[in-house]
Amino acid sequence: MKGKLIYAAAVALIGIFAGFQEFYLHALVFIFFCSYLCYSEKFFIKQLVPLLVVFIIFSGAAFLENSTRKTALTGEEKDFLLSLPDGVQVDGDKLTAGAVIKPDGERIMLNYKLRSPQEKQQVKESLYPGTWCRVSGTLRKPNQARNPNAFDYQQYLQNQHIFWILNGDVLDLQTCAEKEDGLLTALKKVRHKQVNRLEGILTKESGAITAALLFGDRRLMNPETIENYEATGTVHLLAISGLHVALLSGMCFYLLIKVGVTRQKAEYILMAALPLYAVLTGLAPPVNRSVIMLLLFLLARRYRLHLSSIDVLSSAFLLLTFFSPSIIYDPGFQLSFLVSLSLILSSGMIARCSLALSKLTVISFISQLSSMPVILTNFYEISVISILANLVFVPLFSFVILPFVLIVYLVQLTIPLAARPFLMLLEAIIDLTNQLSSRFSDFPAATIITGKPALWLLLFYMASILVFFLKWEKGKSKAHILLVLAPFIFQIAFPYVSPYGKVVFIDVGQGDSILIQLPNNQGTYLIDTGGTIGFSKEKWQVKRRTFETGKDILLPYLKSEGIRKIDKLVLTHGDADHIGGAASLLKELEIGEILLPVSAERSSLEKELYTLAKRKKIEFKSIKAGKSWAAGNADFIVVSPASTQEDKNEGSIVLWAAFGGKTWLFTGDMGENGEKQLLERIPGIKADVLKLGHHGSKTSSSELFLDRIAPKTAIISAGLENRYNHPHAEVLSRLENRKIPVYRTDQHGAVIFTFKDKSGTFHTWLP
Repeated sequence: MKGKLIYAAAVALIGIFAGFQEFYLHALVFIFFCSYLCYSEKFFIKQLVPLLVVFIIFSGAAFLENSTRKTALTGEEKDFLLSLPDGVQVDGDKLTAGAVIKPDGERIMLNYKLRSPQEKQQVKESLYPGTWCRVSGTLRKPNQARNPNAFDYQQYLQNQHIFWILNGDVLDLQTCAEKEDGLLTALKKVRHKQVNRLEGILTKESGAITAALLFGDRRLMNPETIENYEATGTVHLLAISGLHVALLSGMCFYLLIKVGVTRQKAEYILMAALPLYAVLTGLAPPVNRSVIMLLLFLLARRYRLHLSSIDVLSSAFLLLTFFSPSIIYDPGFQLSFLVSLSLILSSGMIARCSLALSKLTVISFISQLSSMPVILTNFYEISVISILANLVFVPLFSFVILPFVLIVYLVQLTIPLAARPFLMLLEAIIDLTNQLSSRFSDFPAATIITGKPALWLLLFYMASILVFFLKWEKGKSKAHILLVLAPFIFQIAFPYVSPYGKVVFIDVGQGDSILIQLPNNQGTYLIDTGGTIGFSKEKWQVKRRTFETGKDILLPYLKSEGIRKIDKLVLTHGDADHIGGAASLLKELEIGEILLPVSAERSSLEKELYTLAKRKKIEFKSIKAGKSWAAGNADFIVVSPASTQEDKNEGSIVLWAAFGGKTWLFTGDMGENGEKQLLERIPGIKADVLKLGHHGSKTSSSELFLDRIAPKTAIISAGLENRYNHPHAEVLSRLENRKIPVYRTDQHGAVIFTFKDKSGTFHTWLP
C-alpha cells in the first residue's frame, strides 16, 4: 500500500467538510470517491473499510470541534484574571494578546492602549509567555466582514475558539506574575525575549528579517517591505518554510558530523531538536508540516521503514488536521500542502532537469501554478514576475542571507564585541536585497488583478492544473497549457460579457464610497473613497502598520471584484472621510481621470493627491454643474455645485444618474443651503434613490428637499457606533413619516443594487 496514504488524507478532508458543513452532501462525495477507487484503482471492500473509519473519525473530530465553539461569557463581565500563554504584542501604543481566563479556561483577545512610553517599556520587560495578570475592561464581539469578500475577523477568531475581545481599561502590572512553567512556556519565553532583543540591537529592517527568518515573527517588518515581496511572489521567503527547515537541519547535521558526532547520534539530536524548533518559530502550519515530515523521514531511515514522500506528506496532513480540523481554512496551511504535494508529484519532471537553473525554474513554475487557486481565493491577484523573482531571491535567501543571519546571530549571542563588523555587513546585504525587491515590484504590470473566483471557477482552476501536471508527467504539456490558461482568461474576460451591473455602497466606516459598475464593463466609477481622520501622536505611539481605509477596505474589495481600472474617480469634496483613501487606489489601480468640485482653495489632502496624480499622469479635473457623460444605457449629470462655495460640504459634487431602471442622486455632504440652491436651479429634479447628504446629519435632507426629490429608497453611509451619532433621529423620523425604505451601512454593512437592463434589486451584506 505504498503511496496509498494520499487516499486516506483525501477522505479525511472530505470527512472534515462533512463535520463542519453539509454532512449528507459530503457523505455522498465520499461514496463517489470510493466508487472511483474501486473502478480506477481496483480497490476491494477490505481496502475501503479503513477509509470508512478515517471518514468517521475525521468527520467526528470536526463535528466535535464545531460543537465546542461556544462561549460561557455573557458580555457583562468586567474583571478578569488572565493568563498570557504567548506573551503580548506591542505596536506603537497598542498592546494585543491572546489570553486565557482563569480558572475557566476560555480564550479571549485582549486589546489595551498604553498610557506612556514608560508603561510600554515595562510591558515589554515584564509580560512574557506564562504571565498572569488582572485586567478590567469591557467585552465586545469581534467584527464580522462588513463588505463582500472582506476578511472576516470574527470567523478567524472563532476558528481559534475566541468569541470575545476585551478592551482593557486597567492593566495593573503590579498584579502580574509568572505563574506558568514547563518546557513549552520556557521555549515561548526564549522566543519572546530574543525577538525583543533583536529589535534593540539591529536596525529596523535587519532586525525584522532576522526575527522573521530565525523565529518566524514578521511583526517587526515594515509593511511596505512586505508588500514589495508580495508583489514579486517571494513573500514566502520571509516566513519559516519547509525549505528553511531543511536548510537549517542540513546545516546543523553537517556541523554535528564535522565536530565528531556519529551519524546516528546526529539524527537523534535532530529528532529531539525539531519539535523544540517548531515552538521557537511560533508553531506556524508550514513549520509544523515540514518538522513532522522531517521527523518521519528520520524515523523511517532509522528503523528502515519504507515510506514514500507522498505517504510522509499525507501522514503530516492527517496528524495536523486530526488535532485541529479547522486548520484546513488557514491559507498558510493550504499553500504549504498544495505546493508540497505538487512538487512531490512532479519530482520526475524536476529530476529530468540537468542544470540547477532549469531545476529552480521548474520548481518556481510548479509552485506558482499549484498555489494559484489559494492565491486567487485569498488575495485576488497573481504576480507575473514571480518565477523570475524567485530565480533571484530563493538562492539569495537560501545560501546567503539565511546562513549569514544565523552566523551573525550566534556571534552576537556569544561574542557581542566581535559581532559589530558582521552586523554592518548584514545590514548592508539586507538593505540591498530590500531595494532589489522594491525595484522588482515596480516593474510595469508586476501583478495582475483577477478577482475572487466563484466556486465553480475555482474547481475549474484546480481540475485544469491537475490535468496539466498529469499530461506534463507524460511529456504532453504543451497542448494542455491552454487548459490552464482557460479559467484565467475566462475570469479576466467575464466582466466584458456580463449583462449585469452593480451599485455598491461600500461600508468604509464614517465616510462615503460608492462603486458603480455598468454591464459589459461599459464603465466603472467610484464616488469618494472614505478615509480616516489622523491625529498627531508622539513617536512612541506610532504603529508600524496603521489602518487606512483605501488600503485595508477599498483595495481588497475592488481587487476581489476583479477591478483593475476605474474610469472616473469622483471625489465630491476634500474632507478626509471622502478622499482619504484615494492615494492608495492611485498607487495600485489604473485611474482614467479624477473629478473634484471647483474650489478657491484646495485642502492639503487634495494637494497631495494632485501631486501623486501628476506623477502617475492621471488627468485631474475641476468640475461644476453641467458636466455630463453617458456610457451604454446610463446617463450621468453633475447638478451641483453651480459655482465655487466657501463651505466645502455645500460645494460637494452632486451627481444625478439614470441606469438600471432607476434615477439616482448622490449628494456627497451637501447641506440644506445647497439643497435649496439645487431646487431653485432645477425645480423639477426627482430621484428614485437618494444617497442622503452628510451621512444622515440633521443639517441635510430637509423636509422640502425630501418632498421635492420624492425618493422611493434612501441610502445612508455612516460608521458603526460613530462619534457623531449619525444618522440623526430627526432625519430618520422624516424618512419614516414619508414611508421611505432606508438602507444604512452602519446597520447593514455594504448595500448592493444588482441590475440587468431596467430591473434590479437591493440587498444588504449583513442580514
